[in-house]
Amino acid sequence: MEQENSYRHLLKWGDRREETVSHHMAELIREKFGLNDEDFTRKHLPGTDPVKLDKPPVLKPAQVEFLKKVCGEENVLTDDFSRARFSCGKFYGELLDLRMGFVPDPPDAVVAPRTHGEVVRIIEFCSEERIAVVPAGGLSSVTGAVRAPQGGIALDLTRYLNRVIEINRVNKTVTVQAGMYGPALEAELNREGYSCGHFPQSFEYSTVGGWISARGAGQASTGYGKIEDMVVALKAVTPAGIIETREYPRTAQGWDLFRVFAGAEGTLGVITEATLHIFNYAPQNTASASFIFRSFEAAVETMRGIMQAECGKPHLFRISDPDETDIAFRTSGFVGTFADRVLTMLGFRPGSRCLMFVTVEGERDYARFVMKKIRKKARAGKGMYIGTSPVRKWLEQRYSSAYMRDPLMDLGIMTDTLETAVTWDKLLNVWKAAHEYVSRRPKAFMMIHISHVYENGANLYFTFLSPMEKGNEKQDFASFHRGLVETILAHGGSISHHHGVGRVLAPWMEGHLGKSSMELLRAVKKHLDPNDIMNPGGTLGL
Repeated sequence: MEQENSYRHLLKWGDRREETVSHHMAELIREKFGLNDEDFTRKHLPGTDPVKLDKPPVLKPAQVEFLKKVCGEENVLTDDFSRARFSCGKFYGELLDLRMGFVPDPPDAVVAPRTHGEVVRIIEFCSEERIAVVPAGGLSSVTGAVRAPQGGIALDLTRYLNRVIEINRVNKTVTVQAGMYGPALEAELNREGYSCGHFPQSFEYSTVGGWISARGAGQASTGYGKIEDMVVALKAVTPAGIIETREYPRTAQGWDLFRVFAGAEGTLGVITEATLHIFNYAPQNTASASFIFRSFEAAVETMRGIMQAECGKPHLFRISDPDETDIAFRTSGFVGTFADRVLTMLGFRPGSRCLMFVTVEGERDYARFVMKKIRKKARAGKGMYIGTSPVRKWLEQRYSSAYMRDPLMDLGIMTDTLETAVTWDKLLNVWKAAHEYVSRRPKAFMMIHISHVYENGANLYFTFLSPMEKGNEKQDFASFHRGLVETILAHGGSISHHHGVGRVLAPWMEGHLGKSSMELLRAVKKHLDPNDIMNPGGTLGL
């Protein structure tokens, strides 16, 4: 177990007990990358040194004293470990920095407000004093959105602003503080017979405020929508004042102001509360199915047909491309079994076959009606039904699979993800171009899946693995990552579908949105944050 004051304690994501890869994954890595026994006995860049920052805090004593007076002395932290902890999220480049004992952008202090009123006082003071403020939740950003290049304070919303304020059964909504973690919210809703419906891969270690700020999507977003589709109203503190929208079902009173903050990534103010749609919690009604197709193209065409048939939507809807399907079969021990041989005989061959997972939630008869339609359309698309076990097993490891990045990095493996939104007519082009780009790198492979689906297109999610270039890890990754982003954009994909933009993808914002759109974003930023204190330093390209 790592020391609690070490860089490794900061960089570890998810379940800290996850220290090794599975037997089947280890075999795969040995085969793909030529690793030997010695590679598995030592950790590359383990980050085990105690945290020590080169940058001392530069807030004036009077400024620190004011913050302590507002929040309590115990809620203003200036020690190296606390500052380092709130200096970054979970972007691969940030994790490399920590493994190398480097914290480039720490805040000067970590401040934990106890109430909405304290947030108001802090933001007013920081705007007057020109002190940068970075709102912080679960620190699960994978786009560099929570760094503090201008120092200032990290505002820890999780310590106190983490409660359900009200569950309104008549309106079927929940009003919740922004710092509440996903599992705590879901548990409280489940006790009352409801579900939040929002389950991103970061669910166990992310917060409501973070979901909204990054415009996140959960595994059931095809049925329930992304987080911005669930928000009914919110309360936010900006340097220009409090923005509080009301809980109407719909209005025609100008813009939906809450959507200004959905995707703003802390650059406009601090979300303190949100009112969300909630859904009936009835897991016993969920209908599930797994299918296998002979090709990615056939699976995609079937998925498009299901989404455009207007016979009801699935909630979880996912296709793994041939590479991801092969990896899933190998790491689960399926390859070489009798069932594997039967599938191959039937034409579902390794290197081309694809898995599709589907669940439909809601009222029992509805779920079964929609699933019956989906099974019929999958059969018409030459997909074969293979039961419910594969999708159930995938759901069991839904969150923990992300925690494998740390032991892979211990082995010297570069592994990261990107995602994009793309229309159906461009989807296969993006998929092929991305694979072609990665294939040009020696000893690299990539898995791609579709995990959020719409009538006019879908999300493509890319996971790549390759040995690090030892001694040049950061530049090697930055160059490879940049090329993959540019490949996706050049073939019709968006910058982001649900990870947000942060500082990592900010260089492409203006080229992607256009000059006039960026000028509009900057104008809103200037009005709400005239002194540029809210998450400054390049987030969203601002």
